[in-house]
Amino acid sequence: MKQAIVVVAFGTTVRAARKACIDPIVQRIKETYSDYDVYLAFSSRIVVKRLRDAGEEAITEAGMMERLIEEGYTSLFVQPLHFTGGAEYDKLKRSILAYEGQGQLHTVRVGRPLLFFMGQEEYPDDYEALIDTCLKALMVPPEEGVLFVGHGGLNVGNAAYSVLQMKLWRRGWCNARVITLESYPTLEDTVLPWEWVDGKRPSKIHVYPLLLVAGDHMLNDMFGDEADSIASRLYAAGDEVVEHRHGLGEYPAIGDLYVQHLEDCLANRYEERSKRRPVIPDVK
Repeated sequence: MKQAIVVVAFGTTVRAARKACIDPIVQRIKETYSDYDVYLAFSSRIVVKRLRDAGEEAITEAGMMERLIEEGYTSLFVQPLHFTGGAEYDKLKRSILAYEGQGQLHTVRVGRPLLFFMGQEEYPDDYEALIDTCLKALMVPPEEGVLFVGHGGLNVGNAAYSVLQMKLWRRGWCNARVITLESYPTLEDTVLPWEWVDGKRPSKIHVYPLLLVAGDHMLNDMFGDEADSIASRLYAAGDEVVEHRHGLGEYPAIGDLYVQHLEDCLANRYEERSKRRPVIPDVK
C-alpha cells in the first residue's frame, strides 16, 4: 500500500512568507507522520503561474493528484491550510474527491480547515481551540483593543468570522473585533464605530492578521502606506495602532491545530452521521 499526505495552501509569491508560515507546518507534518510521503501543493492557479514564470517550482493540487496517481499511490490524505470552510475550501474539496477511484487510488480524504466545527453534539469546537491555543495569548488589557483581520469570502463560509467574534465576546473579550478585507464585517461595521458594543473606545488598537501567510494582503491591504489600507484608515480616524506583522503559520500552536485536523482525517473521525440523529430512510 502506497500512501501520501498532500498539504494544500492557497499559496504565496512572497518567498519569505512561505518560508516562515507554510514550510514549518509542512515540516511538522513530515516529522509527525514519518510513515507517509508528504507533499505540498498550492490551490491558487495565479500564484502557481507567477511562481513558474519566476523560475520556481510550484504545482496545483490537481497536478499533484495526477502525479501521485501516476506513481501508483493507493491512499491520499489532503490537509488544507485554509482558514474557513468557504468557497475556496469547497472548490478544493470537489477537485480532490473527483480523483477517487482513478488508477490504483481507492482512498481519498480531505481534512477540515482551521475553523469548521462549532462544538455541536460530539463534534469539536474549532473556534474555542483557536482561541485557547493561540488568540488568548494575543489579548491585551481591557483598555486596549484587539483587531483580527481575515480575508473574507463570498459564500456562507464567511459567517465563520462572525461566529469567531461571538465566541470571543462570550468569553468576555469585549475589546476584540473581527473584520475581513473582502467581505463582511468590514472596518466601517465594527471598528470605526467601536463604542457601539460597550460605549468605550480603546486607547490603542493592536492589529493582527487572521491570514496564514504574511504576504501581499498583510503588507499592502492591512499595513500598506496607501490611504485605503486598514492601518491608514485607523490612523486617519485618530487611533493609535500597533501593527503585528505575523502570519498565522508563524505560531507553533496553529501548526498543532492543523496536525490535529489531519489526525482526525487519517482516523476518519466526524465523517459519519451523528448517532444522536435518526437514521435516514431509504426512500425516493
